[in-house]
Amino acid sequence: MHTAWIVGAHQMQSRRTRARLERSELKILAKGDSWFSTGSFPVCNLLQQMAFSRSACIVNLAIPGDPVAAMSQRIESGEDEFSRQVGAPGARRWDAILLSGGGNDLIDALPHLLREEVESERASDYVDPKALQGLEQSIRASYSRIVAFRDRAGSPNRGVPIFVHTYDYTAPSGAPARLYNLLAISGPWLSPCMQGVPRHLWTALSNYLLDRIAQTLCSLAQALPGFIVVDTRGTLCAVGHETTRRCGDWENEIHPSRAGYRKLAPRFAAVVDQHLCSRSAAAGTLEGALPASQPQANGRRIGANMRRMLRARVQAAVLPSTP
Repeated sequence: MHTAWIVGAHQMQSRRTRARLERSELKILAKGDSWFSTGSFPVCNLLQQMAFSRSACIVNLAIPGDPVAAMSQRIESGEDEFSRQVGAPGARRWDAILLSGGGNDLIDALPHLLREEVESERASDYVDPKALQGLEQSIRASYSRIVAFRDRAGSPNRGVPIFVHTYDYTAPSGAPARLYNLLAISGPWLSPCMQGVPRHLWTALSNYLLDRIAQTLCSLAQALPGFIVVDTRGTLCAVGHETTRRCGDWENEIHPSRAGYRKLAPRFAAVVDQHLCSRSAAAGTLEGALPASQPQANGRRIGANMRRMLRARVQAAVLPSTP
């Protein structure tokens, strides 16, 4: 297996980087949130752990904290590098597009999702159903806009498969993102919004919301062409609510650790790899089954005529002329 080579947009200015991209058998574009960029320092993400059966280069345009709603708005207006790499005239045709999005949409909506003054032992009772439905509709609309942009008339990447992952179950532990596991620099994200919910229901509540986001993404796989969802739920080991630092598979409250990404990446990469290998095999079979094209036939006829002319000239040069 070949570990993917990851490059940022700024590195594409280098001739050496562009040359290595051209040599790579798989050319992949990635856009997303901190699961594709970083949720702590040193940098650690899902893409760094991905490996494929062929050499691969991933051009990574991910931004920490980026909601899919914002991604879709920028791509529609053509205001960012992602929109240019996907839909600009003369843009490269990628083998695959990887997206990571929806988690920050949930985090941004969380204060409006949770209901106050509820007394229940069922975690879902603490969620406003109308607000949750609005979040799900926003995520569906956002991904639909991205797919529509990919497939618009004249797009060089029309039909290129898009791969999206679900988010694994996390525990609202209160662990923030830290610099070298020491200085807190961001977060926590979930637990501050859950203070009105009994503490023993926090994990169940988080799981319920992540399941709803996953179900939304999986429904899009049925509705959108070339949209493949890789379900990674249940891969990582959860941590306790008392955790305040890196612990096992989790770097902090919402980001896996390097060890966690090592578990997630093979599941994601295997689906991408298998799909692209199948596409290549199908394309090869189709090409072999097709009859020779007219230009090819014409080329063979021209070549045969040239060979006859050359033989005639050779004979004329070698044989003596008749007096």
